[in-house]
Amino acid sequence: MDQWYKIDNTGKIFHAVSSATNSSVFRVSMILKETIEPDCLQKALDIVAIRFPTLTVRVRKGVFWDFMEYNDAPLHVKKESDYPCAPIDTKSNNAYLIRVLYFDRRISVEIFHSLTDGGGAVEFLKTLVYQYLILKGESVAAEGAVLLPEDPPNKEEIEDSFERYSTGRSEKRSGSRGEKAFQIKGTAFNPLGINVIHGVVDASGLNAFAKRHGTSLTGFLMSVLIHVIHTEKMTRGKSEEKVAIALPISLRRQFPSMTLRNFFSVANIGAHVDDHVTFDDIIKEVTGQLKERTDKEALQANINRFVSLQSSLWTRLTPVVLKYPAMRLGFNQFGERAKTMTLSNLGNVKMPESMAPHIERMDVVLYPTRNSPINCGLVTLNDQLTITFARSIEENDIITAFFRELRRLTGFEIAIYSNDWGEET
Repeated sequence: MDQWYKIDNTGKIFHAVSSATNSSVFRVSMILKETIEPDCLQKALDIVAIRFPTLTVRVRKGVFWDFMEYNDAPLHVKKESDYPCAPIDTKSNNAYLIRVLYFDRRISVEIFHSLTDGGGAVEFLKTLVYQYLILKGESVAAEGAVLLPEDPPNKEEIEDSFERYSTGRSEKRSGSRGEKAFQIKGTAFNPLGINVIHGVVDASGLNAFAKRHGTSLTGFLMSVLIHVIHTEKMTRGKSEEKVAIALPISLRRQFPSMTLRNFFSVANIGAHVDDHVTFDDIIKEVTGQLKERTDKEALQANINRFVSLQSSLWTRLTPVVLKYPAMRLGFNQFGERAKTMTLSNLGNVKMPESMAPHIERMDVVLYPTRNSPINCGLVTLNDQLTITFARSIEENDIITAFFRELRRLTGFEIAIYSNDWGEET
């Protein structure tokens, strides 16, 4: 086959900015109720890989942009042995930018972000687990909640929805880099690695608690984060710096799309906090910003700006060897500089009822970066919300304070566990 695909508008950025301290690799996992059988998982992957042609590709170098093409090399499942979200070595991975890992009862899919976002990765994982259970002889059905492995890919699944929904009207970008946010500092793990700490809590209970406080679950957890990070920065004499949380927003809700490629925007939600600002004040500020920045008009403007930038004459005609350094500079000055950390909520993942007895929960791991060494991922399955912090530094004060404060505010029990990377045993 000679089929090839353009890298989508968002994916191009991840090719430019990835490095040893910014792998641009994220993970989605399902924890099943029985130990994973590797041979069965490999057979399931062999079947499912064909169903997702834009995820099982290799990347080729172009003059003006890199591009993706069909990869017919074998894609092997591997027993997990490294830390989560490690850079993908394409030479040892048959040129794939996706890997499927297993460990005990966990099936993990790690993907280079240029291929897809959390929404696309979850669909791949759901189909993989479905096919795995089928091959194990379990009585499960898709029930309209899983993309069937035997179905041909829908053409809308491989589209670049940014281009579809761009209206061509773009406001001029401001030349300002924006306000610098408080940056978390710490001692990098040596050797490099990622420590992951999961906290599992009752999802419906926490959601109801957040609503009683006039906000969403995301808004409440973001407010707790801002509160505990403020406490941390006060100990460092950084009282004037804003705490800003970068929130990836799936555009599929406001702009209906079946795409399995990147289709999200990012909003920085933040607050200046001092001794006179209460926790309720933070909730009100965060909730107001969430409503404003997830409004369809605001998201449309983001789509238009993004597509306009990517399709400008300068961008199209500049060779990639010059374009990538400029994109890295822009990422650091306009993206990393303006946020304290990233919090991503993949929401409540819908699974077939017939599969529920076989799956315990899910989690999502976001890769840290040099300027954002702690990030947080949220996902709900079977009414269990898993809050996952990934860090590349030894210090875990903020994470410990977050779970302590969440338990104090809500009274809910939180089951906490870790991969123990970087911890003394």
